[in-house]
Amino acid sequence: MAIANQEMIRDNNRRLVLEYIVNNPPISRAALAKELHLTKATISNIVQELMDQNLVAEIGSAQTALGRKPILMEFQKKCGYAFSIDVHPRQIITLTSDLKGEDCHLREYPFREEDCLLELLRRIIKETIPRCQDAPYGIVGISIGIYGVVRDNEIIFTPYYPLPEPHLGKILAEEFGIPVTVENESNLSVLGESAFHYNYKNMIHLNIHDGVGMGILIDEQLYKGRDGYAGEFGHTILFPDGKPCPCGNNGCFELYASERAILNEYAARTHQDSVTIDSFLRAYQELKPEALEMMDLFVKYMSIGINNIINTFNIDLIVLNSSFSNYIPDINRRIVAYLARHQNRDCRIIPSKLQDTSGLMGGIRLGAEHFLDIKHLKIRVPFSDNLR
Repeated sequence: MAIANQEMIRDNNRRLVLEYIVNNPPISRAALAKELHLTKATISNIVQELMDQNLVAEIGSAQTALGRKPILMEFQKKCGYAFSIDVHPRQIITLTSDLKGEDCHLREYPFREEDCLLELLRRIIKETIPRCQDAPYGIVGISIGIYGVVRDNEIIFTPYYPLPEPHLGKILAEEFGIPVTVENESNLSVLGESAFHYNYKNMIHLNIHDGVGMGILIDEQLYKGRDGYAGEFGHTILFPDGKPCPCGNNGCFELYASERAILNEYAARTHQDSVTIDSFLRAYQELKPEALEMMDLFVKYMSIGINNIINTFNIDLIVLNSSFSNYIPDINRRIVAYLARHQNRDCRIIPSKLQDTSGLMGGIRLGAEHFLDIKHLKIRVPFSDNLR
């Protein structure tokens, strides 16, 4: 038992040291000992182990006026790659990056209803692995974001594309020898926003696209509920006798407030077969009456939904990720004004910083954290400057 306890303490100390070096570069051994309240001998042993594993490197001496100059260290972020995959209803977007979410490379692939997702992912991974062999560890983790319900890496429900092979994560992990995590895309989004930009222990990320998804962070931990259904906000009921939903209920929130719903209703009112988000936003900027009416509806429905979220979770921050609120700043202000008239809870409501890449960056965070065995990776980089 004593040996087990010693190993546990050693593993925990290693985790603390590596996480601090990752998130606070550059730093010296003396500073680490002071910040983490560990002995200098413990720090030296752990740092040497991390250096032997190509995870940490010395980068030179700090400039000091007196005494011996401390040697600074930083995390070797290019020791491996994280690979993130976002499975949209009509396309697949992938992102590879180093283990600090920098040096990012985006790619897009078509995804049709008749495609076998497992076979498509096999081809994408096979194509990606050779590009990442210049790093000592290659690809250290793969994350797959799914629009639907995921429980323990198993896909349970996908409303907007055919249900894939439920255990595709396990199949791909065994085939390629790389850990594969399958997760709901909104859960990944809240992890991405938290790591990259918002330092909040309690926050919610609302993704409004074809559907309406919600990622929930409580005490810095992802909350998914007993069976993975927590956050399926799009399938809460707005109109009990409303439109039928693929989930089996009627009047679900996303049938009225999602981008898909707003665009479909706008197309019907303007006698068009379909409408793109760009053409709708252009019509709104041109003050077309139908576009203004639809945006009024979006503000109304989102305000009702957010009001319910605030009263349910009493959360610190809600990140709203929608093309409407991201590209029309006035929309977010109108939602905040609507809420101010109906409740007085103190909750910030702000647009997404990562927008369409929030889930991808959450996947990068997850892959890096699992490989490094740390809990809180902070990606503080100018994302747009590193995206190619």
